[in-house]
Amino acid sequence: ILFEAADLEHWRPSHPCDYLIIHGVFSWVAGPVKSRVLDLCGQMLSESGIACISYNTLPGWSLKRDVAPLIRALAANPAAAGLGGSIEAVAASLGEMAGSGTAHAVNLQAVCREIVRKGREVLPFDDFAPICDAVYFGQFAEWAGQRGLRYLGEANLRDNLPDGIDPRRLERLAPLATDPPLLQQTLDLLSGRTHRVSLFCRQDAPIEDGTTTAVVLQFAIGPGDIELPSPAGENPLIATFRQVLADAGNSCTPAQELMIRTAERLGGSWEPTRHSRELAGWIFQAARLGGLELRADGFEIPPRVVERPSLSRLNQHFAENALPVVDSRHVSCRFPAGHEKLLAAMDGSRTTEELAALARNGFPELDFPRWLHHLAGRGILS
Repeated sequence: ILFEAADLEHWRPSHPCDYLIIHGVFSWVAGPVKSRVLDLCGQMLSESGIACISYNTLPGWSLKRDVAPLIRALAANPAAAGLGGSIEAVAASLGEMAGSGTAHAVNLQAVCREIVRKGREVLPFDDFAPICDAVYFGQFAEWAGQRGLRYLGEANLRDNLPDGIDPRRLERLAPLATDPPLLQQTLDLLSGRTHRVSLFCRQDAPIEDGTTTAVVLQFAIGPGDIELPSPAGENPLIATFRQVLADAGNSCTPAQELMIRTAERLGGSWEPTRHSRELAGWIFQAARLGGLELRADGFEIPPRVVERPSLSRLNQHFAENALPVVDSRHVSCRFPAGHEKLLAAMDGSRTTEELAALARNGFPELDFPRWLHHLAGRGILS
């Protein structure tokens, strides 16, 4: 791997790129650099390359855009010292004062809570960065099109159907499929979405429409964020597959392996071509609704805590330096001050009983068995 520190306005890769990941850049740089980012994508993507670009979106971002400078002014004004004196304290105070009688108040409270949650470690690089602006999706798509780029969808499959929109009512928007920018802008208006992580390819890239079994088989599958309902009289094929998936627990298992297990349970009633095609369609729709997680890489989470738990070398480094550890899904896991010592002790040399003794002596208030089970369930322990 080659790392280069360079000025985006002048940097140019030496060869076409299959992947361009531009995260946390576009909305936080000046106009000329924004243009340069899109120019690079148009110039450097390979024939089948993908550009992943994150940016803040309107109209959802509009309240955040107006709240940030006001909170900054209040935090710096001695006359407003009663609100707390810091950005986080002022945001908390405004959230409390907003009440709950109007839709605006509810929206403002949500914005203020998010500011408090991000805290001083994140805010200077996000909402309160020197530059932090937003753009309508339609405008962004137009800019991308001027560089020979085509919108594919959102990086997270579930984000193609934003939270807060009833999937059953989307049929009324189906005719807008012929005008993707207008459809996406309408979804942003309905959902209040404030941020996108969008995928783009070249306009001349070979595109295969629809979802095929071959595409689904490239993924690993695990449980999603929501629990899908089990309708009465559910298709036996789908019901069997869901049971196979449930038996895999929190692991993310290759789709092909899950289909093999499903076929074994169905025995002679399994029809390879038809059933694999039906499952591929159901998997795609379930993932789109947030009921399944699709990943390029799989991982296995043991069903129970091992006798001598250990962290990965990376998490061991994080624990030893009092930094958040990361789980199998690359999500940060924070912990109270001092607990890093207990985490760092999980190096595979101590039994669970020995670790429990350390917990009792150092952190008597900690429910150690439950905490250990939580870490194991997130794939932090091996």
